[in-house]
Amino acid sequence: MYIKSNYLSFFILLLLFFADKSAIAQTKASDTLIVITDTTNIDALFKRARDYAYVGNNTQARRICQKIIDRNPQYYDVRTFIGRTYAWQKMYDAARTELSRVLIEKENDYEALSVMFDVEFWSENYEVAKDYLKIALGYYPLSEELLLKKANLQIKLEDKSAAALTLRRILDLNPGNKDAIKLMNTLEGRKLNNNFQAYYTVDQFDKNKAPQQFAGASLGRNFSFGSLIIRANGANRRNTKGLQTELESYINFTGKIYANLSTGFASDEIFPKEKFGAELYFKLPKGFELSGGLRYQKFGTKPSTFYTASIGNYYKDYWFNVRTFLSPKTDSVVTTKSLKNTGVTVIATIRNYFGDSNNYLGLKVGRGQSPDERKNLNLAHQLLSYQGGIELQKNAFGRWVIKAELTYSKEDILDTKYTQRLSTTVTVKTVF
Repeated sequence: MYIKSNYLSFFILLLLFFADKSAIAQTKASDTLIVITDTTNIDALFKRARDYAYVGNNTQARRICQKIIDRNPQYYDVRTFIGRTYAWQKMYDAARTELSRVLIEKENDYEALSVMFDVEFWSENYEVAKDYLKIALGYYPLSEELLLKKANLQIKLEDKSAAALTLRRILDLNPGNKDAIKLMNTLEGRKLNNNFQAYYTVDQFDKNKAPQQFAGASLGRNFSFGSLIIRANGANRRNTKGLQTELESYINFTGKIYANLSTGFASDEIFPKEKFGAELYFKLPKGFELSGGLRYQKFGTKPSTFYTASIGNYYKDYWFNVRTFLSPKTDSVVTTKSLKNTGVTVIATIRNYFGDSNNYLGLKVGRGQSPDERKNLNLAHQLLSYQGGIELQKNAFGRWVIKAELTYSKEDILDTKYTQRLSTTVTVKTVF
């Protein structure tokens, strides 16, 4: 009886063993047998491969990806993902092979360049990683992800001052970037929390009008919640001088949402007696940013309110932005606000960045009044304007940056029809 029991146990174990081997073989066969037809949703199949990789089954993920590549050799994201899975497993040579095949055919492929940096960084080939990062930032100088990689590389190379400068550029692009803030807080005395800016504008008018001069300076400091800026502006307009003080703040709520608040006061009539501003910004996928808010100005006893909204997009080495201001006006007959009398301003800006986020060439065109243009001293007297301008910003020396702007505008003013203005502005700024 005991022997029979042993035979029975052995037989059951043998059945279980062969059943398990058969199940493994069937699973492997079903995993390998991937047929792609014209009706196959390749994107869904790629998602399935990523799901396998994210739970650690990189081998099966690569099998699926290879089938997709066989069907569509130019699906570069798939081949790049194959390289990424090799990198996760520290199979760096295999990763380089896949990524190089992508970059040979598409040298500016963002993901391939980003993963190739990771491969070289993780394998401690820091100089090679720096070369790939330089190439990537040449195509995508506004990428917060790439700039964060650059800061991590600089820290690894013990160049914390350069890392702080890179992180400051990230926070200029997105004050709410939590990863940049967290990394900045590890740099001890090299945080570059302070910034200084000075600017000077000369306006030349037609019809023998005297030039107008505008100058100002600001000092800012970054804190854990955001930043504070104090600013002083001075102007000389038709032999009338004025002084204005402003306080501005950026407040971070999340990595994708931040607010801008500002206020200003002046006792001279050429500046607004009071001004306030509030705007909320939202960072969206694919480099988009939306904002909405208002501006309030009061010249003498006459207040003006501007409602504003903007949409911007960072695409490769370009920045596009369209901003509008709506200023409802009071109807003198019925004393109610009427949409028919609402002033509409539209300003479009495009910038082409080169080298890094500090260097760019920009163009701007617009129609209407802009309360954000500090050199427009008294919008209460301005009915309508058309403008176009060019701007150039470059690294000067050390941490200093210099910017030059030239703007032409044609303005319908109360006291004289269609004044022409040529504005030249020079700005210098630095962080410390």
